[in-house]
Amino acid sequence: MNSQPLTIHSWHKAILHVDADAFFASCEQAINPKLKGRPVITGKERGIVSAASYEAKARGVKRGMRLFEVKKICPDAVLLPSNYETYSLFSVRMFEILRRFSPDVEEYSIDEAFADLTGLRRSLHSSYEKIASDIRITIERELGITASAGLSLTKVLAKIGSKHKKPNGLTLIPGMEIHNYLDKLPVEKVWGIGLNTSAFLRKLGVNTALEFARKDEEFIKKHLSKPFLEIWHELNGRSIYPVVAESKNNYRSISKTKTFTPPSSDEAFIFAQLSKNLENACIKARRHSLAAAELIVFLRRQDFRDTGIKLN
Repeated sequence: MNSQPLTIHSWHKAILHVDADAFFASCEQAINPKLKGRPVITGKERGIVSAASYEAKARGVKRGMRLFEVKKICPDAVLLPSNYETYSLFSVRMFEILRRFSPDVEEYSIDEAFADLTGLRRSLHSSYEKIASDIRITIERELGITASAGLSLTKVLAKIGSKHKKPNGLTLIPGMEIHNYLDKLPVEKVWGIGLNTSAFLRKLGVNTALEFARKDEEFIKKHLSKPFLEIWHELNGRSIYPVVAESKNNYRSISKTKTFTPPSSDEAFIFAQLSKNLENACIKARRHSLAAAELIVFLRRQDFRDTGIKLN
């Protein structure tokens, strides 16, 4: 059963997802070549790991780890304060490179973007694989950082592809091969399916992305809400989420949230994560020359009760 393709349409759409590798740490290594090959960690100003180079990750360093813990397992780590203005400049340049290849680029976050390559093979005289490869090569040559990429029929599948061969990898998921990439993928690894939904799906006997994709539409409608029906379509190779190329110039609100896995009651850790979310929201606001009229912070407990405060 699992060998049966989900769709036979290999490239009726071509959506690329580009995700910069260890972005903040890689930017630091790019501007200071002496740091290349060394375990670089940003977040010194908060006392926790904001980002870690792959050299640091190989030593067991993880995001959110306290720096005194880092020193125990990686005593030669290079600890740096986060320089978000520099990272924003690298981000802008990465998106500019993408727009040389496609006019339809969606800036999803500071270090990742979607690009619609559909129909560009003729104008660029290249295959979709070659176009995606050229984008990655250009980013590395001009910025000194690497990026992983996934190319498929939909945004959800492209995101799965970009995670498949990190770091510095390119994964193509044509329609006829979707099932091969979803077969062993835990359902919670699908973009848009969180821990609570995946736990619910497991109670229904759905453990992998492929098992989710192979359910019929009535099953999805019966047990889940509309957003998960859209994800189901995307996993089956039907593009529901468009690449939104237009930059928004106004926002009613900008939010950044973080789910702790496992949950944490460490006050210092939670405050550090809150500070990081605030800085990330401010980065986005600054890119659009916006200033916040008020600030709202909230904390959600394991019982789903919220505690919040508004700061004017």
